[in-house]
Amino acid sequence: MNTKRVISIALALVLVFSLAACTRTINVNVNYSGAQPVAQNNVASQPAASDTNASSADTSNASQPASTDASKPADNSAGADTSASDNASSGELSSTSPKEDIVAEYIKVYNTTKATGTFTGKDSMTCDSVTIDGSENGTVKNLADKFMTANGTDLQLPPYSDTDEGKECKTTAADIDKAEYTDNGDGTATIKLFPASVTNSRKFSDAQGNMFNVMEDVASALANISVLKWSEGDANSNVVLTSGGGYCEVTYDKASKMMTKAEYVLITTADVKHANILFLKDKSAVAQFTYVMSFPG
Repeated sequence: MNTKRVISIALALVLVFSLAACTRTINVNVNYSGAQPVAQNNVASQPAASDTNASSADTSNASQPASTDASKPADNSAGADTSASDNASSGELSSTSPKEDIVAEYIKVYNTTKATGTFTGKDSMTCDSVTIDGSENGTVKNLADKFMTANGTDLQLPPYSDTDEGKECKTTAADIDKAEYTDNGDGTATIKLFPASVTNSRKFSDAQGNMFNVMEDVASALANISVLKWSEGDANSNVVLTSGGGYCEVTYDKASKMMTKAEYVLITTADVKHANILFLKDKSAVAQFTYVMSFPG
């Protein structure tokens, strides 16, 4: 399985190419499968600004009864005996089903599909926007997009790491702000889930990390750039990654619980402050990236 990506870190491109007017290209090898889980995470209190869908916080389902068992993380195995799972397996799901029941069905579908090891995909990554000291900079955005690549193949459903293949679904109902279910009328159904926004997400540790191969350890990569200094603090205090606005959308066969198509869209915003490069002092930059995993690939 090819899990290694060669990408140019968004922030590095912003600072080096634009602020310093330098031609040095900074490519960083990021192994999306190499991050270690952490004991805790920093969950943002509000969804990201771009997260128009997730910010609805599932208000449409507020009046629906919730399954008390389906939202428990411990019940994420495909065979979990929960009322939500029973409802889903009996074909009772509809567009008005409670979030907990839809998530329970997704968990069953994810576990069934990933257990086969044959449903693999590919990925892509783009830079959506770059803002420097409050002003958008299209030139730097295009440079970032040009030098950033993610072209893995034969990828398993996310998340996964070198130490955890993620054989069972990590997502819980508590992770999800909004869940949508559509019966396609041809023996298949589509589930779309919007996880809650998270700051400095870690795999297997929060709403974003339970669903996606989230960006990790960008601060340490920036700390190794010799021309980059800080007016105050360090890379850890001045670099913030916020993931929000993304989603997963899976279509599956209702009888076999096998996915036929899936897309995982991770949206991450990198916010950098107090950066010094050569004669430029105390600069700030914000860049947004979209990382997409498509199945089958």
